Amino acid sequence: MNVLVYDSPVSIARLVRSVLRAHGHRVSISDEPSDAMEKLATTLFDALVIGPTGAPQDLAERLEREFPGLPLILAGVEVAVPAAGQVAAVFPAPLSPRRLIAAFARLDQERLRQIRSLPVRLAVEGLSISCTLADLTPETMVLAGESDEFQKYFGSSPRRVEALVSGVLLAGEVASIDSDLPRHVRKVDVRLEGSQAREILASLLK
Repeated sequence: MNVLVYDSPVSIARLVRSVLRAHGHRVSISDEPSDAMEKLATTLFDALVIGPTGAPQDLAERLEREFPGLPLILAGVEVAVPAAGQVAAVFPAPLSPRRLIAAFARLDQERLRQIRSLPVRLAVEGLSISCTLADLTPETMVLAGESDEFQKYFGSSPRRVEALVSGVLLAGEVASIDSDLPRHVRKVDVRLEGSQAREILASLLK
């Protein structure tokens, strides 16, 4: 996941960055509200960690108004309060790396659940091919399917794929086709062109 840490003054940001990076997450740090909003406006981030001093009212209001689907994690707070609404987790001081990792594992699973529930179909003229979205990032799309049509189409090893995801056309070169039996395609990795996938991912946060 791409994670932004807002921590002003900086107190827990480096620990959070170290822990999350060790588990494959990408982390950026901000200690100014304006900088945090500029980074969030790129729609590259999947979650926001807020340090012990919290977020200024203006930043909090903009988050609620512009990114109501963005998970918030309150880290290193003095008093533990129940997580509710947009707040996905609350961690009192001292911050526990184990609990932080567990929280992001849950967030990652929820993100995948949202992605896999998005409507998708291959954009192939004259054919109706059912499939599902196994994963999506700004750079890649992973398609999966069990239908005979899906197996036949990808059994011919196409070099390029186009698919409609939530009504948005995504296109790119086939990077790999994962099969467990001859001609039984399980997953297809596509290296996407353009920035349309970012539009779809951003919609999950709004």
